[in-house]
Amino acid sequence: MPRTILKTRALVLRTMRMGETSRLVTFYTQDYGKLKVTAKGARKPKSKFGAALDLMTEVQAVCYVKETRDLQTLTECALLKPPPVLAQSLERLSFGSAACELIDRLTIEGEPNARLYQCLTGVLHGLAEVDREQVESLFWYYQLRVAEALGYRPELRHCISCRIELTGSWLWFNPGLGGGICAACGPGNGVRLAGQSLNYLAGLQGLKTYSKQMLPQAPTRRGEIRTALRGFLEYHGGERSRLRSLEFLDSLNRSETAPTS
Repeated sequence: MPRTILKTRALVLRTMRMGETSRLVTFYTQDYGKLKVTAKGARKPKSKFGAALDLMTEVQAVCYVKETRDLQTLTECALLKPPPVLAQSLERLSFGSAACELIDRLTIEGEPNARLYQCLTGVLHGLAEVDREQVESLFWYYQLRVAEALGYRPELRHCISCRIELTGSWLWFNPGLGGGICAACGPGNGVRLAGQSLNYLAGLQGLKTYSKQMLPQAPTRRGEIRTALRGFLEYHGGERSRLRSLEFLDSLNRSETAPTS
């Protein structure tokens, strides 16, 4: 079967060692969706790929593709944008890694989605520039945008059971039913959370585009928002959507707040 040559913009989601000198690279491409390639000789000191295969790097990739193969061959890779400067903050770096991991886990190869590509480039840029108090809010905004791009936007304005507007001090959220539930319909029908938290998520979802000036700071009840969003994505994506990057960050936060003897 003849080979096809593909040329596309791509973001590096993940890299792994392969053999003595090569790397297995997972891209999310602008035109072809997720693509796994072999970068032969990428670990050699004088590799032609240089730093273009670092995590979160945006590149122009040229690949040989055969439909009968799971792994394609990377032949050229030109650096377009270096990875965002996140290394000075473990929190920002963890969220950047989680953003890439989420796309890797929720997508399958060969299904392009231009909106997902835009979501990922946007959040990686944003994580480097937002204020510290906005970092997690930006990631929540990104999770909502990813869910929408994949076709399962949660309902956060009206009760998914009786359709009344979601108001009040306490509300409910049900990942399986697809969104928020009012106080009357909610007991025993989802996860209870403050009305302020659900309204905050609705406000994030309503933003048409990311803006540092428009992005609100995270409210005090962050834990229940994390639980609601992760539960929603894990329901739709299964175990594949559990993010090790965030679990690592959670473990660090627990150790920092644990009482000392």
